[in-house]
Amino acid sequence: MTEFALQDLLPHSGKMLLLDELIDWGEDWLEAVVNVTENSMFVENGQLSALVVIEYMAQSIAALAGLRSKNNDEAVRIGLLLGTRKYDSNVDKIHVGSRLQIHIKEMFLEENGLGVFQCKATAPGVEITCNLNVYHPDDIGVLFG
Repeated sequence: MTEFALQDLLPHSGKMLLLDELIDWGEDWLEAVVNVTENSMFVENGQLSALVVIEYMAQSIAALAGLRSKNNDEAVRIGLLLGTRKYDSNVDKIHVGSRLQIHIKEMFLEENGLGVFQCKATAPGVEITCNLNVYHPDDIGVLFG
């Protein structure tokens, strides 16, 4: 397993790089960790909206795409979160001090870059699941050109 720094795998930078570490990954899955602190983006009054976890999941998918690119000697490309389905959470807020484990698994990925990932985030007393629809084209510029 080749090691890469998170900032080399994701097109995010600065405060918008929300993942703290990669735990493990395989061909079609990845596990990451986010430590929720007072200084974490989107924390208000010691709590984080559970909906922000969708972005943690999306960045985990981007990290898997970045690993694939790096392992194939390709540039990391920008992808898009298109939407979520089957979102379920047992909490509305996540407290500072929580260590969220994010697990994503590719359900399918078409040649044109459209894909669906099954996602789960857990911490003591927290369980959030959903499917994320993503688009990871070869050239994002064609969408905005």
